[in-house]
Amino acid sequence: MPEVGSPPLLEDVEAVRQRVLARLDGVGRIVPVMSGKGGVGKSAVAVNLAVALALGGRRVGLFDADLQGPSVAKMLGLRGQPVRIGKGDALLPVSGPLGLRVQSMDFFLQGNQPLDWEGEAGEGATLRSAMEQAAIADLLGQTDWGELDVLVVDLAPGSDRLPALGRWLPGVMGALAVAIPTQVALLAVERSLRRAWAARIPLIGLVENFASSVCAECGAQGPLYEEAALVDRLAQEMAVEVVARIPFDPRLSRAADSGKPFLDGAGRESQAGSALLELADRVAAWEPPQGEEDAW
Repeated sequence: MPEVGSPPLLEDVEAVRQRVLARLDGVGRIVPVMSGKGGVGKSAVAVNLAVALALGGRRVGLFDADLQGPSVAKMLGLRGQPVRIGKGDALLPVSGPLGLRVQSMDFFLQGNQPLDWEGEAGEGATLRSAMEQAAIADLLGQTDWGELDVLVVDLAPGSDRLPALGRWLPGVMGALAVAIPTQVALLAVERSLRRAWAARIPLIGLVENFASSVCAECGAQGPLYEEAALVDRLAQEMAVEVVARIPFDPRLSRAADSGKPFLDGAGRESQAGSALLELADRVAAWEPPQGEEDAW
């Protein structure tokens, strides 16, 4: 077995990266959606962002990069879809609502089967990170994405997820960070923002989820959390723009549970729906920085 860092191993990694880049050659823009922690509605934002972009007539792919807790297939009503093989043994993405091209580890698991990286005796624990990276690279590099205007990537929680994914992706990339206005959530997302900054990954902006509550009677919005102003403070400190404020709407979670896109129906007319559609317009209009020094 070659030692870690030996030339053959480095060549193998570069070969994998080139295969991924070749598969993504027809993708105009890649938008990873991160949060730093779970429970903030990151996947719901990623799914509805993809739907909103598709409603605008764009060719959209959606990659679920959360291997341990994939939820994209459930939210789109695609669980149980068979894995399909195309030309040259390439994986074909599953066709979702509005023509979304979807890829997820969920399609490779039986029922609620969990992934087991460690083995019964924990013998694979030390290789877990490498195996996760290999699995993500395989899903990206073996899927025939075709021509896409945007590929939305739903990242797993954790401040390390975006830099780890960035090693496989081309430069035309801009990330979104999702947070809710609580101190715990903002602490986690700040760590993610700092990791993105260190990796020089451009950021489109910060999405404030659960930004307000909406009165069912009159439609007026009010604060849902006492710490609402903390999002603006973090954005100012990190020199990041708040590009969307999505109010709490229980119909979003009900739509996700039922596998029917919130925006593909009456949700489009809601205040949360309007915020998501405006977010899609901001993402579509975003221009990547011209030089590495302008990434932040």
